[in-house]
Amino acid sequence: MNPGDARKLVTTRLADAGAAVFAPVSGGGGVDFAVRAGGDGQYVELVVRGAASAERPRAFGMRRFRPRPHLIIVGVADGEDGPEAWLLPSAAFERFAAGAPGEPEWTLDLDEDDGGAPLADRLAVYRERWALVSDFPKYRSTLGDPVALQVLIAMG
Repeated sequence: MNPGDARKLVTTRLADAGAAVFAPVSGGGGVDFAVRAGGDGQYVELVVRGAASAERPRAFGMRRFRPRPHLIIVGVADGEDGPEAWLLPSAAFERFAAGAPGEPEWTLDLDEDDGGAPLADRLAVYRERWALVSDFPKYRSTLGDPVALQVLIAMG
């Protein structure tokens, strides 16, 4: 999916989730969107990434960055049933991405075999989970840990 279509998909899905989405007027420092999350006036920064290559349709590359609590990487891939978005908190992206120390980029490949199962299985809680942005204050404390996030979601 090309970058323009990926950004359009993200804005449409966030609007459907009731989020207020803002695009930087100039530059943006690599951030594609800011979203006002919940009623407390807090903002979440989003960086949208398409597939790293046609051969790796569910792999997303990022230049190295320092994870921030309010930064979410949105990887958009062509799934079996159409486009799918993975809303990956920056700490989770850093934790699960591959890249040798000193290399300028990380790649998170959802199809990477992680001990008998693709990484997508471990990170499934982030797939199409738009509430992580639109209701950010509720999920903020568990975003970086997929297991804790799954427990919070299961509790309702």
